[in-house]
Amino acid sequence: MRRLAAPLRRVFTAVLAALLAWPLMAGPAAAHPHVWIDSYVRVIFDENDHVVALEIDWRFDEFYSLFAIEGLDKDGDGKLEEAELRPLAELNITSLESYRYFTYVTVDGADAAYGEVREYSSSFAEGEGILSLRFVLPLTVPVDPRKAEFSLTSYDPSFYISIEPRQQDGVVLSDGAPEVCAVLMTRGAETETLNFSDAELFGNAQSIAARFASRAALDCSSRTVTQ
Repeated sequence: MRRLAAPLRRVFTAVLAALLAWPLMAGPAAAHPHVWIDSYVRVIFDENDHVVALEIDWRFDEFYSLFAIEGLDKDGDGKLEEAELRPLAELNITSLESYRYFTYVTVDGADAAYGEVREYSSSFAEGEGILSLRFVLPLTVPVDPRKAEFSLTSYDPSFYISIEPRQQDGVVLSDGAPEVCAVLMTRGAETETLNFSDAELFGNAQSIAARFASRAALDCSSRTVTQ
């Protein structure tokens, strides 16, 4: 199984690795997620009805959230301000860059290029005990979904982290989207259905992760190739 780069591994696995080291070392046959993320994505359009960015909001599971915020309340007031969470958000974003932010956009079947992520932040919901990471992922080249097939999926190739769109409106379109466009969501298989024969069949964690990932596509029924 391909390992995460050191900075990302420190963020996501420092505590979990101590508890779950043996399955991580056991290879694809023992592959299963240890961190869970509920994802919300807003597809952002410009004034020309072109997709220019994705606004992504991740809500981490409670266990990871509690681990990640340990020691971040620097002023000891019992609350986590955005400034106190900023270093964690920066580390996450910097580390995720090498992994395409676990977000895979395709345009007519080819990988889309991303610009630099400049807008990002983390927040912590005290009542829920949930840590969130929000960031805006810009596309290098705007995409007209009426003329090109546009789809996106999110997953960790190592299958250590499970990223799943929230049940209601996991992917939505921003204001300004063409009226003919809608989101078609194809849900991935439930991770609980993974068994040893599946792992042996696929042979590596990345293939398994891709299988269990949900995919969203933009359906613009009146797509045209005219200029």
